[in-house]
Amino acid sequence: MLILLLLLAMVFNIIAQIALKHGINLISMDGLSLQTVYKMISSPFLWSGAVMYGVSFIFYIFALTKGELGRVSPVSQALTTLGIVTVSILVFQEQLTIFKVVGVIFLIVGTIIIFY
Repeated sequence: MLILLLLLAMVFNIIAQIALKHGINLISMDGLSLQTVYKMISSPFLWSGAVMYGVSFIFYIFALTKGELGRVSPVSQALTTLGIVTVSILVFQEQLTIFKVVGVIFLIVGTIIIFY
């Protein structure tokens, strides 16, 4: 049950970040102005990202009730990081560098050690 809750928290967190990134890419950020703030406030993508963060938060809170903070939090953050790196490469065509690969390997190994 703990793993399922963490996976759901991760999925909604990643959906939130995709929506936020897409929404902010649609807004011309020439600096901070009232027009920019209005565009941000009226963006459905930014709002949906915020809602998805809320859903992710709810699953994360339930996960905390099922496990130790010292295990749940690092695993949750690692899963989200792995998902975001994957999405950033597949959806936003960001580069996969050797540093990202090494970092992901360390993240996976560290997460396994912490969780078990």
